[in-house]
Amino acid sequence: MIKIKLLLLFFLFLFHFSTGILGVAAAPDSDLSEFDEAVNMEMEDKRSGNSGSEFNLKNFFKKTKDSERLDDGSNESFEQPVEPEDLFEPDNDSQDLGIKENYPANQGSNNVIVDGYDNDGAEEGVELDDEMLDILDQYRGLIKRKQFTKANDMLDNIPLAALNKQQRKQKHMLDIFESIAADKAENERQFGKDESLDEDVLRTIKRLQRQAKVYILEDRKTLPKDLLIQSLYLDRKNYESKQLLDRCLGMSLGSYQVENVEKKYWNDSLIQLRSGLPSKSVDSLEMLANFDPENPMIFERMGSAFYMSGQVKKAVDAWKRALYLNPNRKDLQTFIRNAEKEVTRQEKLANVYFDRKKKASSNDTQKSKIPMQVLRVVNDSNTAFSYAQEVRQQLGKGSDVVVEELDNGKWAVKVPIKKGKE
Repeated sequence: MIKIKLLLLFFLFLFHFSTGILGVAAAPDSDLSEFDEAVNMEMEDKRSGNSGSEFNLKNFFKKTKDSERLDDGSNESFEQPVEPEDLFEPDNDSQDLGIKENYPANQGSNNVIVDGYDNDGAEEGVELDDEMLDILDQYRGLIKRKQFTKANDMLDNIPLAALNKQQRKQKHMLDIFESIAADKAENERQFGKDESLDEDVLRTIKRLQRQAKVYILEDRKTLPKDLLIQSLYLDRKNYESKQLLDRCLGMSLGSYQVENVEKKYWNDSLIQLRSGLPSKSVDSLEMLANFDPENPMIFERMGSAFYMSGQVKKAVDAWKRALYLNPNRKDLQTFIRNAEKEVTRQEKLANVYFDRKKKASSNDTQKSKIPMQVLRVVNDSNTAFSYAQEVRQQLGKGSDVVVEELDNGKWAVKVPIKKGKE
């Protein structure tokens, strides 16, 4: 009996199960509209990360509406206005990721940044008046005398917009100089001042640093670097030299090698002089003068380099300085005497040249009043003067033959018109 009941329950269960299957199969796919289904499909794509899918909600809905119009028998045109795919509307994902439009920053701005410094300033159109021009003259004199703090104070009296680009950069560097000096004073206050160096060495280091600052303000790179490295060769722990290299020349500790730069310049000056490059030798020797301004050998060689480059007056000055530093060099006196004779000779030649030029100008003024006849017009000056020489030989040594450049770039050979032919 129990078995029969179990079988009946089993058949009833099968009956209900099969009915449910048939009911599900016969039910409609969904109660949602086509648009709602499209929304669900797009959301599903986003959740699955399929952002590159070709399915597009706007296009789907647009096609659906178009198909509805066609089904209604509408006579509207098939051509529809096409919307651009990118409407320059950044989506939320782009904003969250920090994606920005790739437009030029500060478009239209003429401001120039040099070493983090705005060279054009916020103001524009400030003209220099007489008082400002006088301040700038004093400023240049202070820089020449290496009075950097006073020079910076001078520039504070002029609006930034009235300074040119170079002066603004110099102002920036002068501010850095003062900042380094303040940091150095604080460093010495905390850790004490190094008193182990000889006074002569300290004076040399200060001289090298001052000249390096001049070169930095002139926007040079190699010369100030070499001067500061030489100062570190004399004092490896020098705080100011390290800061000037780092903050003014962008050379951090470890990016340069400390060496005896003075020796390198001395050797270079001799090689350049013997290689027929006296001007370059002068440059090397003038750099050496910063290292050791009381070394007579530097100025003896500098005199020779000046003389070989044709600058005899400067050669005399250099040799006189060498003789002052080493009075025992009697041969330098002979060099100086001969060189001074050459200076006198060159000055006489220069006077003759300018006197002749003045006389020729006066003669040209007088000749311009005399009627002239053009004998020949040629394309270049050499042909014109060659022809003029031939004409002079034919007419006689004292005859006037004029060569004149015309406005069209050609050259004319002229002679005075004889009175009978006027």
